[in-house]
Amino acid sequence: MNKENNITMNELAEHLRREQPHLMRYACYRLGDADNAKDALQDAYLKLCSKFSDGTGKEVKDWRSYIFRTLSNVCTSWLSRSSRFKTIPMDTCLNLADIPSENNEADYQRIVQLLAEIPEEQAEVIRLRIYGNNSFAEVAEILALPLPTVKSRFLYGLEKIRKAMNQKNH
Repeated sequence: MNKENNITMNELAEHLRREQPHLMRYACYRLGDADNAKDALQDAYLKLCSKFSDGTGKEVKDWRSYIFRTLSNVCTSWLSRSSRFKTIPMDTCLNLADIPSENNEADYQRIVQLLAEIPEEQAEVIRLRIYGNNSFAEVAEILALPLPTVKSRFLYGLEKIRKAMNQKNH
């Protein structure tokens, strides 16, 4: 391993350490389970480390976006390989807005359910923005989308969640 590549590996390790809480929270909300999120995060770490450890990795201008994009791709692969995450039609589910928030687990389950009821591209933007602690510009970079598209997906997704919660209250 040459010195230049070693600097890249050290840089990668520092970014992974710094972003770990945001990455974990994002993966939990994406996959719906803390254990699966830890495994997906580990897969993303291994993918990134193997890419840069052999000296063939490209120069990265924005590590944060690169790491989130890698984790997003890993999560998408996890979800497509299995039926871990199933959606439930809005008219057949419990009235989640009426369930009192007694603990974090109940809140977590309610949020996961609400995100499952909106289109995936809108839910992904919301997860990256809120749980990944990314700016709209960073989300646009991660998803390789124009900034206005990211903002509109976020807005439309939140509006659909709001409508679903209002329907359940009536």
